[in-house]
Amino acid sequence: MDWFLFQFNSQFLLTALTRILLSCVLGGIIGFEREQSSYRPAGFRTHILVCLGSCLVMLIAEFSIIAYSGKVNIDPTRIGGQVVSGIGFLGAGTIIRHGLSVKGITTAASIWAVACVGLACGIGFYTGAILVTLLIWTILMYLKNLEVKLSRHNRYKTIEVEGEKDKQVLYPLSSLFKELNIEVKSLDIYDIPKSTRQRIIFQFESNKNLDLNEISAKINEIEGILKVSL
Repeated sequence: MDWFLFQFNSQFLLTALTRILLSCVLGGIIGFEREQSSYRPAGFRTHILVCLGSCLVMLIAEFSIIAYSGKVNIDPTRIGGQVVSGIGFLGAGTIIRHGLSVKGITTAASIWAVACVGLACGIGFYTGAILVTLLIWTILMYLKNLEVKLSRHNRYKTIEVEGEKDKQVLYPLSSLFKELNIEVKSLDIYDIPKSTRQRIIFQFESNKNLDLNEISAKINEIEGILKVSL
């Protein structure tokens, strides 16, 4: 009955309560930032639940070691490892592709990181949990503008064009790029299901002399072009 009595050990309960509450606070900090950064599929409550659940996993592992010591050979890292690998399915659900842009990757990464913070809380590694939470929050809050500035200096640009299939818009598009001395590095063509449209994605090497807005305007003048995304 030692394991049963251990469940109600006051010291263990106090430790468990501290870790659980800390995981809620730290997960909530990251979730709050995601919630404020426009609408996200995974926000305040989701991050708290992920962190809390991960914390409980490590508490279960610690409880199992003490409760079944000498009876069963238990590796406390295995159950935590399953969280790290398994949380990916939840992160994948936050990733959405909209035209050329893929949204939700940062939120997916924050969910994975918060799961690790929860594991740290559950095992009692408070310093690591708090430090990483502060770093995650700082990265999400203050490095976004830097990321935007860096992307502007990316020499490879992508243009997505949506047009009517029967208009054969690829030929005038190729002529336009040739006229502007744009060398296309990659070209992908997709038929849009249940419609008479097709999606054409160009990737090319940009330079300072190219005005993407001007290129977009010229593409829009081509007959059969329905939409242009930069």
